[in-house]
Amino acid sequence: MNYSIKIYKNGKLVKKYSTHKIRRFLKNIRLINFEDGHIKVYIKVDYGKHRDVYGKLTNFYNDGVYNNKEDFWWAFNAFTED
Repeated sequence: MNYSIKIYKNGKLVKKYSTHKIRRFLKNIRLINFEDGHIKVYIKVDYGKHRDVYGKLTNFYNDGVYNNKEDFWWAFNAFTED
């Protein structure tokens, strides 16, 4: 799995981070300060390529944009559960 985030503050990209390791990713997302103003966080969890119903290889992923800590963690937990 690939994990990536983009942090936007006041509509401008502040930080972009991507990794394959869950521990390293968790360390970096715990440092996000949602109380610091108008922050939006884009998260994408890429599961790799899988065959769709038509037999074509496509990327399978979940993503979303969140602006508060609770929604972000709910989505992260949903994207990474087994």
